Amino acid sequence: MAKAPQKFVISDGPHTQEALEVLSKNIKKTSSILDKSVEIIENSVDPIGGPPDAPSDGLLYGLIQSGKTSIITAASAMAADNGFKCIIVLTSDNNPLYGQTHKRTRQALRGLKVLGKNEWEDKESFERQVRNSPFAVICSKNTKTLNGIIQAFKSAGAKGAKGLPAFIVDDEADQASLNTQASKGTDDISTINRLISDLRGFFPVNTYLQVTATPQALFLQTPDHPFRPSFTVLSEPGEGYVGGEAFFGPDSKLLRMVNIDEIDELRSTHQPTATDTVPKGLREALLVFLTAATAKKMKGDGQQYAFLCHVSHTRIDHDRIRQLVERFIEETKTVLESADSARRKNLLRDLRKAFDDLAQTESGMPSFEKLVEKLAFYIPGTNIKLINATSNEEITLDHLYNLFVGGNKLGRGVTIENLLVSYYGRNPKNPNSDTVLQHARMYGYRQLDLGVTRLFLPAKLAEHFRLIHQMEKALRELVEKHPKGNFEGIYIASPLHATRRNVLDPNSIGMYVAGSYCNPRYPLRSGAVKQNTAWLDTELAPYGDAKEYHVVNVDFLIRIIEKCVADPEEGADLWNTKTLSAGLEKLKALRGQTAYLRTRRGRDLNEPRRETQGFLSGGEESLVPKDAPALFIYKLKPSKRGAEVWWPLIRFPEGNYALAFSFQR
Repeated sequence: MAKAPQKFVISDGPHTQEALEVLSKNIKKTSSILDKSVEIIENSVDPIGGPPDAPSDGLLYGLIQSGKTSIITAASAMAADNGFKCIIVLTSDNNPLYGQTHKRTRQALRGLKVLGKNEWEDKESFERQVRNSPFAVICSKNTKTLNGIIQAFKSAGAKGAKGLPAFIVDDEADQASLNTQASKGTDDISTINRLISDLRGFFPVNTYLQVTATPQALFLQTPDHPFRPSFTVLSEPGEGYVGGEAFFGPDSKLLRMVNIDEIDELRSTHQPTATDTVPKGLREALLVFLTAATAKKMKGDGQQYAFLCHVSHTRIDHDRIRQLVERFIEETKTVLESADSARRKNLLRDLRKAFDDLAQTESGMPSFEKLVEKLAFYIPGTNIKLINATSNEEITLDHLYNLFVGGNKLGRGVTIENLLVSYYGRNPKNPNSDTVLQHARMYGYRQLDLGVTRLFLPAKLAEHFRLIHQMEKALRELVEKHPKGNFEGIYIASPLHATRRNVLDPNSIGMYVAGSYCNPRYPLRSGAVKQNTAWLDTELAPYGDAKEYHVVNVDFLIRIIEKCVADPEEGADLWNTKTLSAGLEKLKALRGQTAYLRTRRGRDLNEPRRETQGFLSGGEESLVPKDAPALFIYKLKPSKRGAEVWWPLIRFPEGNYALAFSFQR
C-alpha cells in the first residue's frame, strides 16, 4: 500500500490549541498528545489534494485506559485545522462508552458543532451543517445509526457532502468493524463491516484511523485488505499510568488470588444452586475496598471511590450478586453497630487483616480504631449500582463507597474513576485473550491510588492476564520496528483449528511474535512420560553438551517438541504442541528447513516458569544465532518433583512477522 505523501502540518491551529487547553486540565503534559496527533495527520491523506492514489488507512495502537481518547480528540481538532471538513468518530454501541466519547469530544472541540445520535435526521438542518463545515459527528456502530448517517450524507450530496474531505476515526476498531462472516468461507459480509465500508466509500478524500489496544485481528488481515492499517502510531502512556506491569509484572504486590470455584458459585449455571452467601474471596475484596476508601478519605486524598465486581455477562447473575453485596453491606453495618461482641470481634479481625494488607503498600495509614469509626459512619450511604443492558444506572460516583456490579457495560473502553479494588472472574476456566485484556478496567492513571489498589481473581486467570501482557509487549515492540505495517501477521491453523488465515476470532487470539520464547511452565515428570523420555534420550544422544549449538532442521524440532508434555497441573496456553508444530511448519515454508539445537543435561530446575520467561541463564541464548528457529532443551535430574525429564524452550527467529493462533480448545 502506497505511503501517504509527507506534507506540511499545521500543529498550532485554533482548534488544536483549544483542544489541548481542555485536555491540559486533566493531563499534566500534552506534548506527547500533540506529537502523536502530528504523526497521524502527517500520514493522513492531503485533504485539499484530491483523491489519493491509495487508501489512507491508519492505526492508533494504545494501551488499555492510557489516554487514546485524548489523542483522538487532539488529532480530530488538528484535522479540522488542516483542511478536513468532516470529522466522524465511530464508537461503541455501548451507551456508557458512547456517552463518554460524545461528552469528551464536545468539551474539547468547542469551536466545532459536534452532532450526537440522530441529530442528523432533520434533512434541512443537516444540509445547513454540511454547508457550514468543518463539523464533527459521533456515531455508534449500530446498524440503524450507521444507515441513518449514510443516508443523511447521501441526501445532502447535492449540497456538496460528497466533496467533503473526511477524517474518520473508528474507536475500538477490532470490535464489530471487521467482517464477522469471514469464517463461513463465503462472500457474505457482516452488516456493520459493510456499512463502514459504504461510509468510507462515500468520501473520495478520506483518512480512516482505527483505534484500539488489541489490534491483533487488524494485523492479521492480508496486506491489501481495506481494514489492514498501512501506518501505525504507537501511543505511549503519560505520567502516572498504571498498566499490566504493575499488576502482572514479576514484582507485583497488587494481586490477591481467589478460589476459582467461588466464581462459579456466583453464577446461575452453578449446580445444584448458586450460593446465597458472599464467598470468602469476594468478602475479602469488599472489606479491603471499604478499608482503602476510608483510609484515602481520612488522608484527605479524595471524596468518592469505586469497587468493581465483574464475573458474568448474564443479567440474572448480576442481580443475584447485587443482592448478595447489599446483604453484606447491611450485615456489616449492623455488626458495627451491634453489642454482640463475638460478631464484632470477628469482623474487626477481618478488617484488621485488610488494614494490614494495605499497610504493606500504602504509607501513612490512619489509626485502625479511627478508621473503623469512620467506616461505621459512612457505610449506611453505600451506593450499589447494577450496570448492564437493562439498567439505567450511570457509572458515576455519588458516595464515598460506590460498588458497581455488572457485565459487558463495564468492559471495553469504559473508564471507572477512582477504581481501587476489582473482583474479576470472567471466563476463568477458558479465558479469551483480548476479551480479557479489554476488561482490564483497573488499568489507567491511578499512580496516586496504587498503594490501596488490589485485584482479586483466580490464579489461572491471573496467569492468563500475565501471558497476554507479555504477548502485548512483544507485539508493540514488533510494531515499533515496523510502524508502516510492513510485517506479516499470519494465522496458523493447527489440526484442531482448521481455518483460513483471514478468518479471525478477535476474542481468542494469541501470538508467537518474532524473537519471542515459548516453553512449558513445567514438564510432566510422572511415569506417563517415561517412554517419551527414553525416545528423546535416543534421538538427542548424537548432540552433546559441549558445542554451543547444532545445525538441524525444522522437521527434527517438530518431532522433538511433540514428545515434550506439559504438566497439566501447571496449565498451558502457549505450549500447545499441535499449534507450535503448525507455526514451525509455516516458518519452514517461509524461511526453509534450517534450525538450531542446543542441549544440556544433568540440570537442577525444580520451579515452574512463565511460558514466555524461559530458563536460560548466563547469556546462553546469545550463543545461538537468531535467524532461524532454535530449540534449547535441558534434561532435568531426578528430584522430589519427579523423574528425569527433558524441558524444552523454543525461540522464534527474528524478523517482521507474528504467528497468531486460537486459544480456544
